[in-house]
Amino acid sequence: MSTPRQVPEELWNELEPLVPAPPSHAQGGRHRANDRTLLDGMLHVLWTGCPWRALPREVYGPWQTVYDRFAEWKRAGVFEQIWARCLHLYDGKQGIAWEWQSADGTFVRAPTGGKRRRAQSH
Repeated sequence: MSTPRQVPEELWNELEPLVPAPPSHAQGGRHRANDRTLLDGMLHVLWTGCPWRALPREVYGPWQTVYDRFAEWKRAGVFEQIWARCLHLYDGKQGIAWEWQSADGTFVRAPTGGKRRRAQSH
């Protein structure tokens, strides 16, 4: 297994304000897991390609907690905000050549084919 990675402190300071405030626990409830640790767990899944269930519990806590926070942030649009913030930071440090962009794609035939419908020429 690869070494766990962490979001650098400088970057976390930029991203933390984008994370939604935790719900009130005025009536009690469990202590909320650390957002930064859970983000590191989410990124671990991306970096390694491992399934959620394979997250090292001793590093990130229960996989269900990491996944639940991922789903919560996804619904709240947090990842789009993180993406935009990271682009802004990268553009400020390295610069992005916005005038030059490309796209890549793949077209694959359907495995069972299908009837082609062509206009009849008379």
